[in-house]
Amino acid sequence: SVASSFGAPFALNLFSMNVAAASTFTSDYKAIVCLYFGGGNDSANMVLATDTPSWAGYRAARSIGGAASIALPEVGTTRGVLPIVPNATHVDAVGTRSFALHPNLTQLKNLFDSGRAAVIANVGTLVAPIADKVAYRSNGIQKPSNLFSHSDQTTQWHSADPSKPIYGWGGRMGDVLKTSNSKHNFTSMSSSGNSVFLAGETINQYQINPNGSAVPIYGMTMPSLYGISNANNPLQSIIANTGANNLLEREHAAVVERSIAAQTDLNNVMLATADPLVVPQVTQYTNPNNGQLANNSLATQLRTVARIIQGQATLGSHRQVFFVSIGGFDTHDNQLNGQADLMARIAHAVSYFDGALTTLPVGDMSSKVTLFTASDFGRTFTSNGDGTDHGWGAHHFVVGGAVRGKEVYGAFPQTSATNTSAGFDNPLDVGSGSLIPTISVDQYAGTLAKWFGLSPAEIASVFPNLANFTVQDLGFMA
Repeated sequence: SVASSFGAPFALNLFSMNVAAASTFTSDYKAIVCLYFGGGNDSANMVLATDTPSWAGYRAARSIGGAASIALPEVGTTRGVLPIVPNATHVDAVGTRSFALHPNLTQLKNLFDSGRAAVIANVGTLVAPIADKVAYRSNGIQKPSNLFSHSDQTTQWHSADPSKPIYGWGGRMGDVLKTSNSKHNFTSMSSSGNSVFLAGETINQYQINPNGSAVPIYGMTMPSLYGISNANNPLQSIIANTGANNLLEREHAAVVERSIAAQTDLNNVMLATADPLVVPQVTQYTNPNNGQLANNSLATQLRTVARIIQGQATLGSHRQVFFVSIGGFDTHDNQLNGQADLMARIAHAVSYFDGALTTLPVGDMSSKVTLFTASDFGRTFTSNGDGTDHGWGAHHFVVGGAVRGKEVYGAFPQTSATNTSAGFDNPLDVGSGSLIPTISVDQYAGTLAKWFGLSPAEIASVFPNLANFTVQDLGFMA
């Protein structure tokens, strides 16, 4: 793409020639897809504890403001929460726990019930374990910097290495596994703009439009340039001139040439997969707030990912990391309606993607592709009246045929105590129900990296803080 050809990315490309990186070769195919909820998703209304004491605490915390309560209806009522039953029985200090999903996550409930999706409870940015709020307030404990800040927490989620904040763990995994791909350009791919998550030290992320179009170098694909037919041919010859004597000019020409070739390869894949008989077309979803059918841009992004996976042979790919996103989660107000639509769009898109992967002509790829969710942070358990404020730990989904599904992994927070204006009496609550995570991003990501094919040494290199945690494989991947 053009972003890979000029300016700072060009300088990074020069730098990368001198960077020695570990590499692992794999001949099978696997892909990881990061689905990012931009703005900080209120996961406490996405995955809920519904045992009697937990539900009472939930209703109390979310009913501040009376009629403006953001508490969801209980199981069995109109548009009530959807019960899920994990394989294992969950028992803690509250007693036997039960769980449910947001009313608009019907398709995700179906994936959970069929063993193709799992919930990972209370995940967040951590440098090392923090036992409780007493430890949190201790000067001796190291905490993530600038908690509750959108930009800082997004960067830390994406990077997982405080010493390398401009490089993401998705990109650094690509650095390790890029030799598995004959065309490195397509190792890390984003359909949602530039992302720290995909930024590698030795590879650049390849950005595409949501519908899969490559971002071209201006003039390369125009029928005429400045009114002159076929002027793009000499333009390509000029900007990709490899006869220059200057080393910088030569490297610039090589980068441009790779960008042009990559654009051609990707366009060929998009042409070959445009037919809905190859990759199913995206249907509309129903907006739960007005009952109207509407287009789902997230599903379009995921169809593009499926098309690229179908074209893996053309792109020379064996390991790929993708980034897609959906925004609108900064729900300080109007949360009930706003999140209802977001949940419906997510469930529709993820279900479409899972189904599309099973019918690709290249073969059933559903067990070779794993989708996981991420977000800036969770939100406060206590309502502000019409919404929630910035929090910390949050629940997430992992979806795919290789997932050990129908399970809730990790300690689900206790929400059973009487709530007050100062929060609720939970040892993890650092204020208004902002919960200290009990699973770190490193543990969550490291489990995915192991399935993806990284060795223990490579995982330790990509996730340096993982050594601070006793459990390094959470067990949710087969």
